[in-house]
Amino acid sequence: MVPMNSWTVLAMFLLAAACLAASLLFLRQAQSGTADPGQPAEPEAPAHMLSPGRPSELSRQLFQAGFRHPDAPRWFLYVKLAMVLIALTAALALTHFVPALGRLAPAFQLVLAIVLALLAWLLPTLIVDKRRAGYFRRIRNALPDALDFMLVCVEAGQSLDLSVMRVAEELGPVHPDLAEHFAALSEAIALGAARHDAWARMAQETGNDDIRQLASVISQSMAMGSPVAQTLRVFAADLRDRRVRQVEEKANLLPTKMTLGTMMFTVPPLLILLLAPALYRISQSL
Repeated sequence: MVPMNSWTVLAMFLLAAACLAASLLFLRQAQSGTADPGQPAEPEAPAHMLSPGRPSELSRQLFQAGFRHPDAPRWFLYVKLAMVLIALTAALALTHFVPALGRLAPAFQLVLAIVLALLAWLLPTLIVDKRRAGYFRRIRNALPDALDFMLVCVEAGQSLDLSVMRVAEELGPVHPDLAEHFAALSEAIALGAARHDAWARMAQETGNDDIRQLASVISQSMAMGSPVAQTLRVFAADLRDRRVRQVEEKANLLPTKMTLGTMMFTVPPLLILLLAPALYRISQSL
């Protein structure tokens, strides 16, 4: 069994202490955006809504990733710290039980521990980012259907608030993520919240630019007194045009992206087929 270097062990424990201090600092910053001791405590929000007040960026990211418990930021940082400690323990075990790693210089052992700790620290963030990307994609794909159904409800004579409630009910089986936000929007308006604030809160929760523009357009339409149906029709048409332009841009980039692959997988085999017989005859004639 290979003996451990004392300086390597000390450096690993110092790294763990630094990660603990960083986690506590991040935890304090995450809680500073959600708690204000100068204001009275607000009622707890439902599970499909962010906590009242000004949520921190970490809380918003975890909410979009599907971790909607009020203590999610605290547990997220605890998980990151636990992952770092597990990585440092694994580094110690590897250098202790693997002879090839144990014979390395203390500096290389320390670099190995630091690399494992950094990967363990970034792994929860990568998982959250991947879940957020899926959430953004589902919201983006569900918005055109929601706009079409809302336009149908408004043109049928229903009010905007009632159409939001119907959209939340009808889109639940198909697009549950966006349906939850519309249900929260309808609930907030029913409880007396201002429509502008409720729509702005929904745009903040989703992080979608189209919903943010929709909230601004609806607020301006209601302030100016213009028909909401016409506003929704124009916005839906503009949204479709933008989606078509985005698809066309991606389609126009395909030939450029395929050029490199075509050259790599077509030209070398073609050269081999053309030059191989000649090279074989040359080699036989020598």
